[in-house]
Amino acid sequence: MPAPRPPQLICIIGAGEFGSTTALSLAEGPYKGHESLITVVERGTELALDAASSDYNKIVRSEYSDPLYAKFARDAIIEWESNSRWKPHYHSSGVVALSAKSDPQTNYVQGAYEFNKRVLGEGMCECREDGGMKELYPRGVRTGSFSGDWGYKNRSGGWAASRDAVVATNSLARQLGVRYLVGEASHLLYNSNKTDVEGIKLSNGTSIRADFVISAMGAWTPLLVPELKDNCLPTGQTVAVIQLTKEEAEKYKEIPVSLCLDTGFYNFPPTSTGLVKFAIHDRGWLSPNPQLNLPSTPRTTLTPGYENQQIPASALEALKAGMERIHPELAEKEIIETRLCWYSDRESGDFLFDYHPRFPSLFIAAGGSGHAFKFMPLTGEWILSSIEKRLPEDLAKLWSFEGDASRLDKSRGEGPIVRKLLPNAKQAKL
Repeated sequence: MPAPRPPQLICIIGAGEFGSTTALSLAEGPYKGHESLITVVERGTELALDAASSDYNKIVRSEYSDPLYAKFARDAIIEWESNSRWKPHYHSSGVVALSAKSDPQTNYVQGAYEFNKRVLGEGMCECREDGGMKELYPRGVRTGSFSGDWGYKNRSGGWAASRDAVVATNSLARQLGVRYLVGEASHLLYNSNKTDVEGIKLSNGTSIRADFVISAMGAWTPLLVPELKDNCLPTGQTVAVIQLTKEEAEKYKEIPVSLCLDTGFYNFPPTSTGLVKFAIHDRGWLSPNPQLNLPSTPRTTLTPGYENQQIPASALEALKAGMERIHPELAEKEIIETRLCWYSDRESGDFLFDYHPRFPSLFIAAGGSGHAFKFMPLTGEWILSSIEKRLPEDLAKLWSFEGDASRLDKSRGEGPIVRKLLPNAKQAKL
């Protein structure tokens, strides 16, 4: 099917990073002057409330051993730093990447260091080992010993206020005339012989007819497209938050983002309200759904019984240990919030921007794999290019429905992929 053009109706499911940037790229591109033909459906009661990108912050880094994504990350950082659309949401704190020298992930960190040193120059990248790593942090801020560790500080990079960026992108699309509806997509609508889609049906029974459907549902993708239950596997990553006093926030305001590639632990500087988020980026937790025959489905604030759910006790201990390693004083603070951030995970770490192989009018934008947000300034054009079949051949193959089975996301280790089942008991109590 050719790419959609007015007067064709477009329905985008999901208002997170992929959905919002796609809506804006369409409205500013082929649908300029016809923006009302685009409808975005979001299950949350506020824009992107239930999207992984709707969060306090996300890391913006070029710490990749894969040269393709390292280059794209550099391109994105330039946009975050200089483009007036993205700059208000970006904070250039720098990023410290590290690993125990005895861990294979040191190879990943060293590869990222060599790339960034070559691109940015040695003045922007400073490496240390053992106790010398303390020099990568502001004076007066207590850190762990870093005994046995190797790492470096990249002065280019930091974090973005992700919820603010997503809300601003949706607001701009709405101002241009894109229609927004609150609702949860429950089914695809098909033509009479089920050779193509004709829209979606919401959980309240409402039908939305469209000539072209874009699924940008993140971890919820398999609920509508179950054949992606493994290829875009929903995995839960554990997150915790502490509240700093005004004095503590002032003391820690200049710390960099810290990213431990051996354990997956990472933490941010405090937000403007003194919140410090820390989390673990690993292979994640699964929440099986036997009723739907799915290996995992998200549990979020809109999931019945969510208020009674806690992260596994072992995950809470890992989060505390990670903070003790980086900022021991902050590890002693009371944790005020824990939750799961749900990835749309592909084993390769590559995105999925492609037409459904059986339904010409259905396009899938998924597979964020826990690292897509830093590319937000680029994703709308990538997705539109894929819709219009303008992507370079190598990218089109990499981000296709089939993908490249030989690739592995090595940011979470090079060994066998092991996922964990969320327990029904023995969960952490705050």
